[in-house]
Amino acid sequence: MKTSYDVLVIGAGPAGSTAAECLAAEGIEVAVLEEHAVIGEPVDCTGVVGTEAFESFDLPRSIIVGTVGAVTIHSPAGIPATYQATEPLAYIVDRAELDRSLATRAQDAGATFLLSTQAVDVTRDARGVEVTCRCAGGEPQRLSAKMLILAGGPRFPFHGRLGLGTSSVLWRSAHAELPGNSLPHAQVYLGRDVAPGAFGWAVPVTRSGIPHIRVGVNSHSDAPRYLRKLCEEKFPHLIPDEGQIPFRSWVVPVLPLSRTYADRALAVGDAAGQVKPTSGGGIYYGMLSAREAADAVAEAFKRGTFTREGLSTYEKRWRARLGLDLKIGTLFRRLFSRMTDRDVDDLFRTLHTDGLLARMTEKVSFDWHRDLILFLLKHPKLARIFMRRCLDWRAEPAFSDLSAL
Repeated sequence: MKTSYDVLVIGAGPAGSTAAECLAAEGIEVAVLEEHAVIGEPVDCTGVVGTEAFESFDLPRSIIVGTVGAVTIHSPAGIPATYQATEPLAYIVDRAELDRSLATRAQDAGATFLLSTQAVDVTRDARGVEVTCRCAGGEPQRLSAKMLILAGGPRFPFHGRLGLGTSSVLWRSAHAELPGNSLPHAQVYLGRDVAPGAFGWAVPVTRSGIPHIRVGVNSHSDAPRYLRKLCEEKFPHLIPDEGQIPFRSWVVPVLPLSRTYADRALAVGDAAGQVKPTSGGGIYYGMLSAREAADAVAEAFKRGTFTREGLSTYEKRWRARLGLDLKIGTLFRRLFSRMTDRDVDDLFRTLHTDGLLARMTEKVSFDWHRDLILFLLKHPKLARIFMRRCLDWRAEPAFSDLSAL
């Protein structure tokens, strides 16, 4: 078995495979370490991808299982606000197939994928990095490389020792699929009894011609409990007779790392906290950042040096692309998390006056939220509602550290 490569990538998700494909296309020898036996499994993701990502990365249409062309958001008191797009906003995808399609592209470009290979330790010296792996046979395997890219999701076992930051704010997320369909389009549910600090959602999907509803919850606390509660309240007729609701649960980093580069190491995707702070979606942001990471690594190979200073261009580039949306989105998330249910209901009532809802929908973009947020925060009536709780000392700071994001 080969044990030495130019670059090792930990994690075969969208960010990891995108970085591997870009590097392999440059003639750099790259191996992707994936702890599971099958790429894409288990699925720990909502699986909603904006249309822009399909265009930017030429994603295959075969992975689509549903379309988001409209969404109704429900306030805690049930006040609805509906947005109907003239064209699809996003697609609901088979996430496992997305991961496999991106891995296939990377393999076709020349990348090597090592499955059932879990990274358990990382060391670094002047010559390179060494990753100790636990493989299917149980025997430890040591792999070496000049560079390491961390793309293993929202887990940070190696970040500290490599000189990288970690994400200090994590959402708990859970989702399930129920057989049947009783939804005209995507739904979002707000309220502290629904999903404290975040939201619940439901979207219609189709698998092999059979309709399902994918239901999920993002929350600051027990997401599985809130998921079951949402299913029981909104879709009791779809719960199996035995009462069991199979679900997956994971965490989502909604604050980017303070630093995503170090000597001979970069972090991308969820491993870097490159996630939309308002929704927790990270597939597109992670893939965009993976491109920037691959470019920075390719430049390092041309220079023949892999120092922190040289690799800092990666962070400058991804922050130039994503930074403003991350800052404004983080401010909005912090303000929203302080709001009471009454505040949110007042916000929705106000949106239904003076044509505000129609004007607001002109700012909607699935992947880029800053124009919509700035519209909400600049309107005097709406801003007063958002600012009611901004001085709550018990909550996450609203403004103080935004400049560091």
